[in-house]
Amino acid sequence: MKLTDHQFTEAAFIFEKENGSYHGNYEKSVIKESNLTLIEPSKLKANIIDGLQSNLYAEIKDRTSAYWALSKTNDTNLISDYKKWLKRELSEENPIPIFQILLALDRFDEPSFHKDRVSRHYDDVELNIRDAKNYLENN
Repeated sequence: MKLTDHQFTEAAFIFEKENGSYHGNYEKSVIKESNLTLIEPSKLKANIIDGLQSNLYAEIKDRTSAYWALSKTNDTNLISDYKKWLKRELSEENPIPIFQILLALDRFDEPSFHKDRVSRHYDDVELNIRDAKNYLENN
C-alpha cells in the first residue's frame, strides 16, 4: 500500500498518539477521519519501511514524508535503517531528505548534527551534508 502525502501526516499523528503525545483539535480531527486507524500502528510502520526498502517511494517528496512519519514512532530500532537511507540520499545528493533524516536521528538522541551548530535548517545544505557525512563516518 503506497501512502499519499496526507496519509503520511495521518500516520505521523497516529504514531504520536500511540506514544502518548498531546494533540490539538487539528491532529485529533485528522486521526478521526483517517482510514489508517483501521491498521495497527506496527503494521503501518512496517508498511512504510517496506515501501522505502522496495523503492515504492521513488519521489524525493514521498521519501522525505516517510522519513518524517517514521521518526514519530520513537522507535530507536530504526536507527540502522535511517543510516542506510542517509547513505542513499547522500549518494544521490538529495538535501531535503538528508535534512529530514538528520532530524529523525536527532529525535532518537543520535548525534547527527555537529555539537557546535546553532541552527538547523533545511537550506543549510553544505552544513547538513557535512554533518551527514560526519555522522556516518563516526557511527
